[in-house]
Amino acid sequence: MSDSEKIAAFEEGIGKGQSATFEEFRTEVRNAYMDRSRQIYFIWKKLKELYPDVDADRVIREASWDFGVYQGEKIAEKSEGAELGPVEVLLGQTSKGGMAVFDQEIKELGQDRAVKIFHSCPHVDALNELGATKEEITHFCRNMLSACDYGICEPFKKIAIDFPTTVSDHTGQGCQMIITRKD
Repeated sequence: MSDSEKIAAFEEGIGKGQSATFEEFRTEVRNAYMDRSRQIYFIWKKLKELYPDVDADRVIREASWDFGVYQGEKIAEKSEGAELGPVEVLLGQTSKGGMAVFDQEIKELGQDRAVKIFHSCPHVDALNELGATKEEITHFCRNMLSACDYGICEPFKKIAIDFPTTVSDHTGQGCQMIITRKD
């Protein structure tokens, strides 16, 4: 078999150029989230190993914050200067991929409060796969990765975000994202 035939057979086998089923789409997006988590986890561990005097938690937390602010600014750009409330911010950071991968359920879309539940989390799944302890997973989520979500809301001065529960808490309650209007 020639190289071009091998390439063509491989591309056909992965369905290159073909529409994905919803489950194929969900799997690929989930894998991308998990890879991001794995990469950040390995960077965190390597920082702690090679540079013990560096606050690895802070590096990851602040990088996550900056990434979130970047995403929040993209949401703000779409609003063309309009003041966004809880509903618009929650929906602005919600996507088909996110809803599928995190098994998200929008519970409330009120004038002063919007609520979404994440029933699963590829970040937690990736950390479990890598052998992280429950305590590490909770710490990683609550003290570092969640900074992204708080950063997303930074451009919107009239809202606040909170996560009273997360998948990483290991309570079975999921992540409860609550975005509220503040005075």
